Amino acid sequence: MIVLFRLTVLTLALLLAPVTALTGTAAAKDRTAKAAIEQEVAGQEGGEQEAAPTVRLPDTAKPLRYRLNLSIDPDDGDFSGQVEIKVALLKATDHVWLNGRGLDMAMVEVVTAAGQRLPATWEQVTPDGAARVDFPRALEPQTVTLRFVYTGPFDSTLDGLYRVSESGRNYAFSQFEAISARQAWPCFDEPRFKTPYDITLTVKAGDEAVTNTLPVRTETLPDGRRRLTFAPTRPLPTYLLAFAVGPLDIVKGPTIPPNGARRKPIPLRGVALHGKGPRLAYALSVTPGLFLTMERYFDIPYAYGKLDLIAAPDFDAVGMENAGTILYSEQRLLVAADDTVDARRRFLVLHAHEIAHQWFGDLVTPAGWDDIWLNEAFASWLAPKAVDAWQPRMLTARVVEQEALEAMDLDALASTRAIHQPIVTTSDIETAFDNITYRKGAGVLAMVEGYIGAPAFRKAVNTHLRRHLDGTATARDFFDALADTVRDPVLVDALRSFINLPGLPRLTVGWTCPRSGLQVLTAQRRYRPLGSTVDTAQRWVIPMCVRAASAGTPSCMMVTAPRQNFALNQSSCPAVLVPNATGSGYFHLSLTTEHWRRLLAVLPRLSAAEQLALLESLWGEVRAGHQPQSLYLTAAVSVANVPAWDVAAAPFPRLKQLLDQAATEEERAALRLFLLQAWKPVMARVGLLPGKLDRVAPENTALLRDRLVAFLALDLRDADIRADLLALMRAAKRPLEVEATGMAVMAQELGRPYVSGLIDRLKTSTDAEAREMVVDTLNRVTDPALAAEIRDLAFAPYLKLNEVNMLIRGQGRESSHLPAYWAWVQDNIAHLRARGSTATLSALASPLEGLCTAQAAAQVEAFFRPLAGDLEGGGRTVDQAVERIRLCAAQHSAPAAETSPPAQRQ
Repeated sequence: MIVLFRLTVLTLALLLAPVTALTGTAAAKDRTAKAAIEQEVAGQEGGEQEAAPTVRLPDTAKPLRYRLNLSIDPDDGDFSGQVEIKVALLKATDHVWLNGRGLDMAMVEVVTAAGQRLPATWEQVTPDGAARVDFPRALEPQTVTLRFVYTGPFDSTLDGLYRVSESGRNYAFSQFEAISARQAWPCFDEPRFKTPYDITLTVKAGDEAVTNTLPVRTETLPDGRRRLTFAPTRPLPTYLLAFAVGPLDIVKGPTIPPNGARRKPIPLRGVALHGKGPRLAYALSVTPGLFLTMERYFDIPYAYGKLDLIAAPDFDAVGMENAGTILYSEQRLLVAADDTVDARRRFLVLHAHEIAHQWFGDLVTPAGWDDIWLNEAFASWLAPKAVDAWQPRMLTARVVEQEALEAMDLDALASTRAIHQPIVTTSDIETAFDNITYRKGAGVLAMVEGYIGAPAFRKAVNTHLRRHLDGTATARDFFDALADTVRDPVLVDALRSFINLPGLPRLTVGWTCPRSGLQVLTAQRRYRPLGSTVDTAQRWVIPMCVRAASAGTPSCMMVTAPRQNFALNQSSCPAVLVPNATGSGYFHLSLTTEHWRRLLAVLPRLSAAEQLALLESLWGEVRAGHQPQSLYLTAAVSVANVPAWDVAAAPFPRLKQLLDQAATEEERAALRLFLLQAWKPVMARVGLLPGKLDRVAPENTALLRDRLVAFLALDLRDADIRADLLALMRAAKRPLEVEATGMAVMAQELGRPYVSGLIDRLKTSTDAEAREMVVDTLNRVTDPALAAEIRDLAFAPYLKLNEVNMLIRGQGRESSHLPAYWAWVQDNIAHLRARGSTATLSALASPLEGLCTAQAAAQVEAFFRPLAGDLEGGGRTVDQAVERIRLCAAQHSAPAAETSPPAQRQ
């Protein structure tokens, strides 16, 4: 509940230190001199009251510098602060708007440029934290200082400055992105306001404190507390500050050596809960090599003097790029050198993403939330490239293309959004952090880079950053740098079209070979799945490359019109044309069935990226009703034995959808048998235990084994592999790659005794990675009674809030439980609102897609629409959940054309 609080002048007079006041003749003269200003500010009597700002504060004032003096004791329910903000008043005014939410103000004053201290009043006007500070009189444009003394509560939903407890010890961490800094101190809480900070933290004896810079002075106070004064920061927006306080382990890592233009070494530290410091060893050991790879790419010295890696035990994001002080969830940061390939690979890509932000995002910051897409898309694009350049054996070269293909599911919805979207409400800010921003955005950048070449793209990035060092920039600024580098306005038009238009193209491609040589024919419209209401009359500017299946060099073109004919300088006529050569194009392909069949015949011989792109395009055509399901099954089987693990495993999620949506049990059984016949020989070759393939390609084999075992044991329910897993799980040693699937099989086969043991582990374990695996395992139980008990763990006090969200997001793993889950949501919504956060409530709808009926869609909409204001992402979250259910229903009720497995057709 938001409490509006306005201090009276009388109250302030009692609270303030002696304040210089104007009296008598001096005051009269001052009032005369300021009369015109006051009249201008006040306006006509009876005029309308100024409306509170929503997302963007007025341009009346601009912060120049902050001085934060915070007392943070995680053992208390509140923290306290004394804050000074140097502010430039840009217009004559008797008030300023800024941000603060839930802060209990004890004192507010304004100090004029002349040194006059004037009492002021504070009022939080909107629930989102628009706050108004009123002066006792109008002030001319000048530089003033706003002073605040206040207390605030630690947040209970992992936003702002929040408190967590473990093993009887309390800690405080922060998460200020997007607009939660206002919960920790009064501020101008927008990315465009970028200023230096002077930070002092007071903590109790025995606690450590970490923020964006290193401490330069430590004092012990008479009451035993310690006051730490930190070095001033470089200019930062509010959302990039960070705090961690408590009995923390602070571990010194290897120093990052000088590099090129940077002459000073960078101290590296890891920060974790008490006793967990040793588990930072792997993350600290790999950081210098990855960091230097990133610094060489940007060719700009690192700006922030030191780098801390902080492991937070309860953190609903996985990483946050605070300048010089990156915050991670424990599940991702506390990995070990002998952990699974998948765990280490996920951490390295995440780590590279956050390091990339130290330049692209921190050193140069988006000017507004409507451009945050470029910040996140760029880091998502660069991170796998950096990991691949540094450690190619981790197989991250195709991560961007693979994740962009996954984003197409969301982008196919009528309720999707453009990458670049207007920010009208604070809910719009939250929806900017989804797969459209991260994965589609990264895929579009990869498409542009693929078209112009890596050196030109890197030059444009460097130009952009150097133009705006320590400042803010817009997407338009980036486009300008790109245009100045490549001098191709059509390319910039292409980028703009993919950024500003929602959805994805469906690009029809054909070819003919008249006497003049090869001609490629194209037609484009917006992709629309079966049952969708998408308007297809939308056009993009599309970079596309094609090649003959037998040739290695692609020919590239820019598709600019609804229909086009491209004459290529190639006299020979290819038997098979590969559209989307290199696989980086962000579009679905539409081909004739004959063209598809020719491509499938050569599919295993194409590049891995091309295979991934063609598989997803064919799936899109099946979901749109343009190609038969059996054609996709043919394609899926054709890649079962390809060497690349990500290609071989790519069909698994799609095949599970076909199994879940089979019209009858007979069809489901026939499809399961067909898939087992295709993939069990692959399993025999890969093996449950490490063998010959592991010696030849250890990372590739481990990643394939992980996905393949899960597909066979959990999706296809193969009795043989399940029995082998049960025996292996009872052995003393087992491959880590199969442990998660083995635990799920044990939960399904052994039932309550095993599940009870898992729940006991949640009550006592402090190992975040192990706890995450337990939560995932519990979501795979098949016994309805146990599933009901597991759902109620959402209210268990020993489950952390981010684990509650994991539990809810995984409720769709076993589709047979969905009706019961839906009833549970409706019965417990009041308790869920009390227990969780906006992220928790938003997660509730995501598993319901599998309900798959028009009636269920109507029920879900009726239930969640009134709650939209409480969901992370607001109404769009409801729209997308309901639309997914309706599309599933449309697919389920579509006429079954050639749906039996290919091997069973006569």
